[in-house]
Amino acid sequence: MAAGAVLRPGMLSVLWASVRARSLTVAAISSMVGTAALAPARAVQPLIALGCLVLAVLLQAATNVLNDAEDALTGADDHAASGASLAMRRQWISPSQAHAMAARLFALAAALGLAIALGAGRPALLLLGLVGLVAGWAYTAAPLRLAYRPFGEAASALPMGLGIVWGTAAAQTGSVPTSVFWAAAPLALLTAGVLHANNARDRSHDAAVGKRTLATRLSPDAVVTEFRLLLGAVPVVLAVAFITGGLPWWCLVVVVPALLAARLTVGARRDLDRRGWTMLLIGCVKLHLLTGVTLAAGFVLSSVSW
Repeated sequence: MAAGAVLRPGMLSVLWASVRARSLTVAAISSMVGTAALAPARAVQPLIALGCLVLAVLLQAATNVLNDAEDALTGADDHAASGASLAMRRQWISPSQAHAMAARLFALAAALGLAIALGAGRPALLLLGLVGLVAGWAYTAAPLRLAYRPFGEAASALPMGLGIVWGTAAAQTGSVPTSVFWAAAPLALLTAGVLHANNARDRSHDAAVGKRTLATRLSPDAVVTEFRLLLGAVPVVLAVAFITGGLPWWCLVVVVPALLAARLTVGARRDLDRRGWTMLLIGCVKLHLLTGVTLAAGFVLSSVSW
């Protein structure tokens, strides 16, 4: 092998690394909660639910790959602690190849979304699907580049939290229960927390390359405050949900991740280094998973006749 040549693994390994497979639990859990919320009303349609789950994962995978391609071109990932995929860091894939891969994944998502909307007899869902596609593409691609502006947290939390949960439920029933919105809210907050921790970690480098995220515009104290507000709002929202009857009492098991979210806020400090923010990011991802699993379990348990 010639000196300097890059040993490239098989296509499946490259694809697995490019989509950042471990992060896809965010989309998968949101879709699962949307389905589980329908269990008490016996409104779950397994085939449509499975299709929505695959669709959600495809959309996040496509967005991840496109994000890698754009960040490689702008230099946003040119530092050791970046969130670039293994495939991009080891040069198994070029930005142009990543663009092509993202386009194929978005096309698959569009085809599946069309099949779900028409198969479920709910063509109005095509509008939601279109919004999802546009949001995924515009997240890092020109001309909007939402992740390069102070809108990144919202551009991630709304589609990945509220959009996927509600869309999964709406594809299966014409009457979406209010519990879907209450279950989606903490997931959206935690999704925003994941991105904010990422942006806080990359704050200095992002500012240097012109990536003007909200974290780059805030003072160090305000960066910490935003993280604490996002995670601190999780137990507050859940408390309101139970008090108002928005969630079934079997979902009370979610109090465990809610308290852990409040505890995680203590770890945010103005002098935190990149490794520290990375650990908070990982903590948010784990909390998102635990929150989704406990909510889904609560919905399923509340559907059982005891």
